[in-house]
Amino acid sequence: MTIAIDVLAVGTDPGELPGCRLETADDLLGALARLADGGIGLVLLSLELPDEPGVDAVRAIRERAPKIPVLALVANEDEGRRALEAGARDALPADSAPELLHRAIRYAAEIARLEAELDRMRMVDELTGLLNARGLEQLADHHLRMADRSRVPVELVLVRLDMPAGGVEPSRDERDGFVAETAEVLRDVVRGSDVLARIGEDAFCVLLTDEAAGAELVVLTRLVEAVAASNARSGEARELWLSVGAATYDPERPVTFAELMLEAAQGMGRPGASA
Repeated sequence: MTIAIDVLAVGTDPGELPGCRLETADDLLGALARLADGGIGLVLLSLELPDEPGVDAVRAIRERAPKIPVLALVANEDEGRRALEAGARDALPADSAPELLHRAIRYAAEIARLEAELDRMRMVDELTGLLNARGLEQLADHHLRMADRSRVPVELVLVRLDMPAGGVEPSRDERDGFVAETAEVLRDVVRGSDVLARIGEDAFCVLLTDEAAGAELVVLTRLVEAVAASNARSGEARELWLSVGAATYDPERPVTFAELMLEAAQGMGRPGASA
């Protein structure tokens, strides 16, 4: 099934475009306001705008919505070249036929979809569907900067899956099963506002970002209970053993995210008899 593309036409009205849900904005300010509301998949931009003509309009839209492709409608080849240099995905003649516009829109939207999927794959752990270390680092940097501005601490909880000792080394499939089970346990105990990631073969991280004061104790308590319940269901053959460490990011004494992770790792221990 073909998915309709939400197109914002700025300074132009291309008429009906098959497979597109079309909205229009008369000028750049209107376009930026509409983009701030979300839900737009592609911008079709005339460079002949009353408030900010030329390629500066391309730059302004790219700054506001860098993930959304911009197709520039240009007067000549030189203007098209400058539009591409400013960040437009493609440059088309201003008098392009609807068929050409439709093909260019479909192509640009598909490329943007593939790029978004690649970005997601680069930041998501394939086995668990959680963020990976790269994805966590990007989000963590954002949350630490927000903490600096709000002067509100952020709590970090590091969780390591300890494989059963003294027995037969688990196979790859068994190890993957333990990892997937740990991910599900963690999903059940973290809050909706928390950031959960798998950052290593047997390591997970939870970033408590919203009203984090006291949340660490709540998460650890729920983790002990969830692990005990999981072990009761699975039996001794598949008991989970987890080590946990925590650290607090204090905006009054800022550190790097790597230093915060190291502090949590140095304090790791088992939070309960069965965890």
